[in-house]
This record gives sequence, structure tokens and C-alpha cells, in this order.
Amino acid sequence: MDLKIIGWTSYDSEFPSATIANEEIGAYLGVVIDEIVKCGYVFSGDDHQNSDTGVPVFDDGTCLRASMRSWGAIMSFAYPLIDGKPTEYMDFYMSTPGDSVFPEYSDIEISPADSDNFNGLINQQDSDLLSQTLGNNIPLMTTDKTLNRIAEAIRLASEESDDGEDEE
Repeated sequence: MDLKIIGWTSYDSEFPSATIANEEIGAYLGVVIDEIVKCGYVFSGDDHQNSDTGVPVFDDGTCLRASMRSWGAIMSFAYPLIDGKPTEYMDFYMSTPGDSVFPEYSDIEISPADSDNFNGLINQQDSDLLSQTLGNNIPLMTTDKTLNRIAEAIRLASEESDDGEDEE
């Protein structure tokens, strides 16, 4: 896979999310982690979803959106030790252990890919939270844009499925 990051955009940009097969996830994350380390970027999952330059854009016109926990994990892979202490996703979930460093804004010279995938990468804790809240019909109380988007899609699909059963 010969993929590279050509810029950084906002989570709400028009660039669709990359559709990543399970066997490709390591390569995609490797490209992102290498860029983070090479450029010295340090920012939280909250910043990933709410800053103007928190989302990497690939040269194929897609980007990598992630839940705040997943972005925290990406940052902890990029910086496994800080001040000699091991990091974990919670060190980068809502804030950073030190000063944040963001990519500078620049125009991205390619058009967004032709895709309607605007979902984000989630991890096991996110999946468990979604399963528990949706399975028990409890409101999802989070500011995480990825989790809210997935939960809404599941709710809509469930409502459409229920509507279809009534018609039979």
C-alpha cells in the first residue's frame, strides 16, 4: 500500500472516511502514526473531532475519522512513553499530557473521493458502550461525533426494520 497524508482537515469536512478492510488497518494507522511522530503533532481525541486540522487526509481523497478513544489510542501508539512513563488511550482521550501541537492549515489540492462513508474508526470500548446503550434503549450521552453518528445510523436502521415488520 502506497498511501500518504497530503493535509489535515476538520472532522466535519467533505472528505469521506477511508473504507478500511481489517487486513489494511495496520498500514493506514502506520501512515498516520509515522506522520504524527515525524511532524511532532500531539493532540487529543476531542481535538481530533473539534479542531480545524485534526483529521488526516490521504492522497486518494479520503480521510481518517476516529472516535475520541480511538484517536487517543493512535496518539498513545505514536508516543508510547512520555517522561519515561507508558501512555494509554486515556492520556490523549479528552486532553494531552503536555502542550498540544496541531498541523498548520493549508489548502488541500485534491477533490474528495466519491464516497458516502463518513463513519469513523471505533475501538472495543466504544463498541461495548454502543451495544449497552442501544441494547437497553438508554440515551447515548456523549459528545463523541463518531459514536453519535453510528448510534443514529443503528437507530434509523432499527426503526426502518420495525416499520417493515408492521407492513407484512
